[in-house]
Amino acid sequence: MIMTESAVAYPTRPPNWTFWAAGALGILATAVAAILPVLVGVWQKQAGLQVDQAGFVAATELFAQVAGTGMFLWASPRWTLRTIAVAGLCVMVVGNIATAGSVDFASLMVARGIGGAGGGVIRALCMMSLAKALSPGRAFAVYAGAQVGLAAVTTAFIPHFIETQGVRAPFLVLTLASALGFALCPLLPRHSPLPPSAIRQRGPASYPMAAILAIVALCVFFAGQGALWTYLAPIGAYRSIPAAGVTQALTLLNFAGLAGALGVGAMAHRVNPRIALLTLLATEIISIVGLFRVHSPVGFIASAGAFYFSWCASFPFQFTVISQSDSSGRASAVVPAADGLGLAGGAALASVVLPTLGLGSAGWICAAASVVGITLYIWSATLSKMPARSMQRVAAVDSATLEG
Repeated sequence: MIMTESAVAYPTRPPNWTFWAAGALGILATAVAAILPVLVGVWQKQAGLQVDQAGFVAATELFAQVAGTGMFLWASPRWTLRTIAVAGLCVMVVGNIATAGSVDFASLMVARGIGGAGGGVIRALCMMSLAKALSPGRAFAVYAGAQVGLAAVTTAFIPHFIETQGVRAPFLVLTLASALGFALCPLLPRHSPLPPSAIRQRGPASYPMAAILAIVALCVFFAGQGALWTYLAPIGAYRSIPAAGVTQALTLLNFAGLAGALGVGAMAHRVNPRIALLTLLATEIISIVGLFRVHSPVGFIASAGAFYFSWCASFPFQFTVISQSDSSGRASAVVPAADGLGLAGGAALASVVLPTLGLGSAGWICAAASVVGITLYIWSATLSKMPARSMQRVAAVDSATLEG
């Protein structure tokens, strides 16, 4: 009997508590990124930063998470999951403590760079662990639902918490939560998640053109979302929306995202992904126009909710295209780093052009990147079907030759 490399590395499926522990750690790792729009507004108003400086801090957080993913990929064939989790949590704790003690723009940048790197390590660990579940899609759906739900609660709670306790208080709470995360580490497997031979066998040739296009599409699409998502709070202020309306929008949009990811996303295996992506792209463009045209809190809430709904609902279909582009699953493993890099790049790009072109440029960047990204996805989905037809023709020729 021939055993695959994954079968050698994982002779039995990990117990259920492994997935719950990994999911809980992953939620901790993404807590800061989930509330970036609120934090950008807080840093701008209470920490005395300019809007572009607050955007640079947000971009640093996201870029550092990408670097953390790279650290995990380096460590995975060398260390056990438990060791990697402990190391990542330690870096997160140091970063959150440093953030609470930061006194200026430079120190805040360094602190979020450290914290984001630790979060990237834990996030990559979480994704790899959930991929080993009996039903990875269902495991990820539960994880995404918990993440969006937590983001909704914290987005509603944090403004009042910061107003009464100060801007450093949330990061002290995150430090405590990260410290409690150490109790989950013993539930993780004691083996290395990736055998060294898997690293040696990988190379550029292992990624077909369809997979490369899909990963580029993911990065470009998320760059557009990051350019707009990061500045939702300043956009609301720019449209003269009351602060209470902006806060309510940032809270309710998480429920819209939950409906998109778990509601529409649950049908990803029944709907043609290209049709779904085009439909959701149209919905997103309409929502972007609404964000810069509305004059009432209700209109802003509806537009922000539609924007986030379209984003979250399209992600399962994007992942479907990526998984179809590379049957080995290697392209899917790049997803956390690619979306993080896209979000960071989008936030950084917007922070550069905002002082010159104004907040409206964030909407243009988002719309343009979304169109380009979805176009690349459709191209990738088309290419993914071509090798299958070519293989069928080759098999038919071989069969005819043997018969002759």
